[in-house]
Order: sequence, then structure tokens, then C-alpha cells
Amino acid sequence: MLPDFPIELCCAHRSERLQLDFARKAVELLPKDSSTAFAPEARGLVIAAETEMALERPVRRLSDVYGDMVRIGPPTVRYRHGERIEQPIMGLRVLCPPQCYEPIREDLQRRRAAIMDAEVNRRFGIVRANAPLADLIGYPHRMAEMTGGRGQLVMWLSHYEELDDPPPAGVAA
Repeated sequence: MLPDFPIELCCAHRSERLQLDFARKAVELLPKDSSTAFAPEARGLVIAAETEMALERPVRRLSDVYGDMVRIGPPTVRYRHGERIEQPIMGLRVLCPPQCYEPIREDLQRRRAAIMDAEVNRRFGIVRANAPLADLIGYPHRMAEMTGGRGQLVMWLSHYEELDDPPPAGVAA
């Protein structure tokens, strides 16, 4: 049973007949920390994490060890299912060069982010916001691209809120 982390991905070995065997071996190779958890399953190794950025370290380790033989699935939002379906809402803080401030702020607004605080001066821009995780998938890479690698992103699970529409078919529970 995985902890209540909001994001996951599944890794499989291209030539293993039994993915569960691969997943059990792979778990032994991965760094243990409080921001990720691993579950060997019949479909492969499921990696759950606090943030998309926390997935990077175990994925990099698997790629280093298995090379092209490991198939890394896309990050998937883990919705909470109960009486109602709830989606994870992430808090985030972006520190960026002042010339990147407006594009960062506009990109976050397109991602349905609620801007909590934003300011820019001659030395830096900073944006604090909350947004649905589903709209932030891929954002760490996009933010690095937009800032030329000179921005800093901190992201965390803020809370869960009810989802009005059901999540797309095939998403994690």
C-alpha cells in the first residue's frame, strides 16, 4: 500500500516476462527517502511521490541501471476516492529573473493557478500560487525552460478539494 502521495508513474522492463520480478529487483536499487514510495505490482514498479520533481531521482537511477530496457510511464495524478473524488492541489513558489516574471505568471494562470502573492523588482520576480496538480504536470520542466535554468521552483501538496467532473479514464486512484 502506497502512502497518500499525489503523483505516480509506472516503470516496466522491456524484456522481462514477469514485471513483478523486475519491480521487486528494482526496488532494492532505489534511494529510500520520505518523498517517494515504491510498490512492486504485476504491471511493473509503481513509484509514488510528493511532487513530480521527487520522481526524478528514482527514475534517473532506473535509467542509469537499466538504460533503454526500462520503460518509464508518464506521471499520473493520484485522486482520492471516497464519497466524492478529490484532486490534489499543489502549493508552489517560483523565484525567477525579473524578465521571466510576467511569462511565468501568465503560464500559471493558464494552468488554473490561484495566485496568492506575486511581486517583481530589479533583482527577481516571485510568484506564490495554488493549482490543481493535473494542470501542473510537466511544469518543473516548463519553468526551467522559461527561465533558462535560472529559476527556482518549490512545490508541495497543499490540500485536496472535491472534483466537479470525474477525472479522465485510466488515472490513478
